[in-house]
Amino acid sequence: MRVLLVTLTDQLSGALSILNPELEYCAIVVDEVEPAKKILERVGLPRDLLHPFYELRELSGIYYYDALICVHDGRTYKIFPKKILKYGVPKNKFIDLFMATTHEYFLLERALQYFKERAAEFEMFATGLSHTTMSLDVTRFKRKLFNFARGGQDLYYDFQIAKRAVLYGGGIANCVMRL
Repeated sequence: MRVLLVTLTDQLSGALSILNPELEYCAIVVDEVEPAKKILERVGLPRDLLHPFYELRELSGIYYYDALICVHDGRTYKIFPKKILKYGVPKNKFIDLFMATTHEYFLLERALQYFKERAAEFEMFATGLSHTTMSLDVTRFKRKLFNFARGGQDLYYDFQIAKRAVLYGGGIANCVMRL
């Protein structure tokens, strides 16, 4: 798959580590090109892939790409998606990986591993957004509940987590999902 990657320089290493190494990059757009060159050298990608943000509109029109992947955090959550779509990137080619490089997503993998090792101890699990993360008091349930909810989590990942939790739990019958 040919990708146009858009990210902040301080998130470039994280973005490259979470994305499939088999991806082919037509361009990588960052806020600071010079420091990003060192990051690309470390991972073995050519420096000429790098472009500054102000070239994004032009690049999105001249390069062929299967997907434009935007990896960003809370600093740019309202800016990046709006600008990118304003530049004419088709919605079906835009992949917004908001907060994907934060510690919270890596903690989810640890939570899934913990649940896998101790699934027999739990009778229910929950998935959902930050509302579920912050407002679900697992101690108030008569049955033992594991809360997989994370801020910014979408339905796709709720479903992926639920599939794994059901598999690990041997078909756990009770779940509180997407509160």
